[in-house]
Amino acid sequence: LSVEETDAGASRVGLSSLDPPSDPDAKLEANMENADPELCIRLLQVPTEVNYSGLRRRLESSNESWMIQFLEMHGLDLLMEALEHLSGRGCARMSDALLQLTCVGCVRAIMNSSPGVHFILDNQMYVRNLIQALDTSNLMVKMQVFELLAALALFDPQGRYLTLDAFNHYKKQQYRFSVIVNELQATDNAPYMVTLMGVVNVLLLEQEDLRSRNRLRQEFIGLQLLDLLPRMRYDLTFFCSFHQNGMHLCFLSPGRRRTWI
Repeated sequence: LSVEETDAGASRVGLSSLDPPSDPDAKLEANMENADPELCIRLLQVPTEVNYSGLRRRLESSNESWMIQFLEMHGLDLLMEALEHLSGRGCARMSDALLQLTCVGCVRAIMNSSPGVHFILDNQMYVRNLIQALDTSNLMVKMQVFELLAALALFDPQGRYLTLDAFNHYKKQQYRFSVIVNELQATDNAPYMVTLMGVVNVLLLEQEDLRSRNRLRQEFIGLQLLDLLPRMRYDLTFFCSFHQNGMHLCFLSPGRRRTWI
């Protein structure tokens, strides 16, 4: 799929599969290098991996004014709606899984821009919608969503507040952090465990009030996170440490602090 400009300046979508591009990556991406926000919004009405992949590259290369215009035209809303729809399917098909993964990649590209992350921080529903994408069997999608939530919590106090709010409302669970602990219990994938422990790490260490931090720690202890740590110690040596003297849980801080994703 490619986007071509006519002499009159109008945009149209045309098939180019008969002429293999010289760039291998171009096979899976729409040619949106110079597309304006309006055209990108129109292509979002056709949710395909090709369109999402091309949009992601356009978002990554866009300037602030382009990004602001895209956001004001409800581009992020369309992506969130697509994520919600795909999460409802369960991603049983490979095509749905790839579509969801590239859609999350677009959200990630938006959050990597200053206008994008502040736009999200101004509306708590975006973060609540984002966490719903965890309702999938696609491990790579879940990993990216957890990474985005951790990045928001690390960005500033408002991001941390919205991340906690999202966990509070996720599937109306009795215990807000049970989704994290359940994922840790179910996986033997070391990178995914690192991501999950990173979320716990950020939520605890970014809480400056010691009483509030201790309450959060007790929530994780109540979900039997301590019982999981010995199993993970071999894979997560640099991420967690279990202190045997008393019921005390300590998570080691990452080597460097990240502002962007």
